[in-house]
Amino acid sequence: MKIEKIAENKVRITLTIDELSQRQITLKDIEQDSVMAQDLFLDLLEESDLNDEFIAEDSQLFVEASSDNENLFVVTITKIDYMPEISKYTVKNKSQSKKTLNKPKHNSPDYTVASSIYKFSSLDLILDLSSKIKEENIFMGTNSLYKHKENYFLVFGNASIKNKKFIKTFAILSEYASEYYASDLYKTLINEKCQLIIKSRALQQLAKIS
Repeated sequence: MKIEKIAENKVRITLTIDELSQRQITLKDIEQDSVMAQDLFLDLLEESDLNDEFIAEDSQLFVEASSDNENLFVVTITKIDYMPEISKYTVKNKSQSKKTLNKPKHNSPDYTVASSIYKFSSLDLILDLSSKIKEENIFMGTNSLYKHKENYFLVFGNASIKNKKFIKTFAILSEYASEYYASDLYKTLINEKCQLIIKSRALQQLAKIS
C-alpha cells in the first residue's frame, strides 16, 4: 500500500488488486455495497496515520476510487471544511460511471455485527484463535493487536466487521474473547493508552507462527 499526501486536504492511497484481495474485498463488493465501500475508505484513512488530521468536526470527506489495467486500485480522499452539503461518496472505474455510495442497497444481506474490539486475557488465547481461523479458512479482515497491562485487544476495521463473511469470524471470536465492545470512544482509549503490538494484519501474522 502506497500513501501520498498530495495536498493539505488531500491524500491518495494506492493498493494492488492483490492487496485488496487480501482483505477479502473485491471491486464488485465496492461497486455494489455502499456501506462496505465507505468503511473500507475510512479504514484506509486510519491505516495511513492521517485519520486524526482528516476526520474533524465540520469537515466532510469526498472519496473517489478507481481501478486501471495496471492492477492498481487508487483511492483519493479530499477533506472539505464547512460544506456539509457536499458529503458524496463515489466510485468509478473504466467500465462503470460515477455513482453515489451512501445509498443503501435494498437487497443487502441481513447481518449485523457492531463489535469491533475484542478483549483477551492472554496471548495464548489469541494464538489459538489465529490457528483455528487459519485451519478453517475464516475471514480475518483488517485487525490490529494491542496490549494493556495483562490484557490484549484485537481491534478490527469498520469494513471488516461490515463484511458479510465476518459473521463466522464473530462466532469464533466470541468463543475466545472475554469481552467485546462497539464504542468508538473505547477504540480511541485503546489507541491512546495501549501498546500497539501488530498493526493491520495481526491475526494473519500470528497464524504463520501458531
